[in-house]
Parts: sequence; C-alpha cells; structure tokens
Amino acid sequence: MIAREPIPVHLVAGFLGAGKTTLLNRLLRDPALSDALVVVNEWGEIGLDHLLIERIEGDVLLLASGCLCCSLRDDLVEALERLLARRDAGRIKPFSRIVIETTGLADPAPILDALAADPVLAERLVLAGIVTLVDAINGEATLAARAEARRQVAVADRLVISKTDLVAPGERAARDARLRENLRRLNPRAAVFDAAAGEFSVEDFLAAGEADPDVSEALSEAPSRFRAEAAHGPAIGAQSLRWPTPIEWRAAAQLVDLLKAQFGARLLRAKGLIALADDPEKPLLIQGAQHVFSPPRRLPAWPDADRATRLVVIGEGLAPGEVDRFWAAVVGAPTIDQPDRAALVENPLAPRPGGLLA
Repeated sequence: MIAREPIPVHLVAGFLGAGKTTLLNRLLRDPALSDALVVVNEWGEIGLDHLLIERIEGDVLLLASGCLCCSLRDDLVEALERLLARRDAGRIKPFSRIVIETTGLADPAPILDALAADPVLAERLVLAGIVTLVDAINGEATLAARAEARRQVAVADRLVISKTDLVAPGERAARDARLRENLRRLNPRAAVFDAAAGEFSVEDFLAAGEADPDVSEALSEAPSRFRAEAAHGPAIGAQSLRWPTPIEWRAAAQLVDLLKAQFGARLLRAKGLIALADDPEKPLLIQGAQHVFSPPRRLPAWPDADRATRLVVIGEGLAPGEVDRFWAAVVGAPTIDQPDRAALVENPLAPRPGGLLA
C-alpha cells in the first residue's frame, strides 16, 4: 500500500453568533484555500449561498472560490469517511485540507476525540489547528455563563475577536480590555486577533494549522504552569513542562496512558513534542483529547532549534503540579513523597498502560 500524507483538519469554533460564517466567507475567497473541503453542521446556518455555483453529488457543493462544501446532517465520522471515499474514487474534486465549522454549542473536545478514535480517520487526517471566534459584544457575558464557550477558548490555537466595530466607541477600549483579560486567563498561550481590524488573514489561519511548527510555537512560550479560574463551573487550566533529556519510547507510552486514565473527559487537549532516546533528532508528536489520542507521529526533524521535550495539558480541575508528578514518575526523576514509575506501572489496582506506542 502506498503511504499517503495525512490531510490537515482545521476546526473553526465559537459560540452562537460569534461570526464564524462571516470569517469563513472572507477566508474562502483567498486562492490559498481553493482546494479545501468545508464541512458545516447544518446548511441553513452557514450563509454561504452567494458562493454556490454547482451541486456535485448529494450534499457536496462547489463554491465559487473553488472549495467544496459539505452540509453535515449526520454523524461527523461517517460523513468524513464518505467524503474521503468519494475523493479516492475521483467522484469529487480532490481536496488537500478540511475546514470544519462547528455549531455554536459544540465542545471541541468530543470532536477531536471522534477524529482520533476512528481508525480510518486517524490514519488519513491530522489535526492542524483550532481557531475560536469570540463576540466582542456578548463574549464577556457568554464566557461567564456558558461552559461550552470557555472550553472553545481554552483549546484554541488562535483566538479571533469579532464585531469590535459594532461596540459603541465610548465603551470599546474598556470592553476590549476586559474581554482580552478573560481570554488570557482561559488560554494565555493563544495569539489574539481583531477580525474587524483585518488582523486575521489566511496566512494567520494556515499558520495556526501547520501542525509541526504550531506545536513548537504553542509550547515555546508557555509558562511552567498556570491555572485559570472560570467565572462559573469547573476551573479550566493548563500545565506545561519542559525536559532537556531524551526519554525511552516506553516512558512516552506510559505518560499518554496515565493522562488518559487520570483525566478522562476532563482532558480538553494535550499536545507536545517528545525527544526519544533512540533518535533524538526526530521528535514524537502527540495530540489528544479526553480518552483518545491520535496515533503518535515521528517527525522528520524538529521545527526549531530547541531539542527539549515540551508538553501542554489543558483540562478541567487540574491539581497543581499534577502533570509534573506524572512526568517525574515515568522518567524516574527523584521527587519527595511521590510514587515512582514502578509504583504506577506495577500497582495491580492502577490503570494498565494500553500499548498505544508499544
């Protein structure tokens, strides 16, 4: 079987009325996205009618930009498998990337979970990035009231503030400052753009989605750890770590298994580059959400000059230093009054590592 390069998948998230479709309309006019497949949840919601010129097959349409667009009315996994089959059979125009516009009430974590859990999609697709839109008018109140909105912000690689031009001039500066502070508390690593000011371009969108550099960028400036308290509901926080020494393959597998077993549905997203002892010049890329991680990939090279392992875990209710303790256990780092690797692995009552990387 001939190996095929994974197709990058971009998620565009944001609460109801945040302006996802408006942003997509602008981005899709750029030739850089002319060979993209756009997947939306309900055709009546997306407002792309002025771009349509041809129905190709069933619910797949050709946009004036050259993109394909699919009206998603059934299960996401089944729809994507069907579209890949049509692409492989030559029944629709080939596409080199997929853009998924989520519904306003969608929690991105189960979507990431579904993409990674299905064996066909896990082999064919790779998560490229998550862009989340936040409404400048209602965003502050929405983040305080809706857990879905907070989770959409927490997992994003890029945050785009929409509708700043609709805020009264006298309130604009103060409202913008408060909203940005809320966004920083929930996700201090993501770059923030003002859509109305023309700050978010196709280049920014694709930069959020180039998987290898994106991991490096997201982790390079991350603080050692942070915790963001939400106005309501469970605290959403993140912890990150760096480790200068390459580790054994089995230790990386045990870390992934421990993260899945310990956090489960509380794990909104985990991503990282891990230096392995057998070939330190080819890092291992890991990405996951909830109970499911995408198949790990050995990259041909590091995306930057930094050769240290870097990992970020975003979740609800993380205890201080929790990720550090797992890491110390699997790599055998000395700590005070903490279980070592043998205690975690050999304890008959502890979750058994499932051979993800074995």
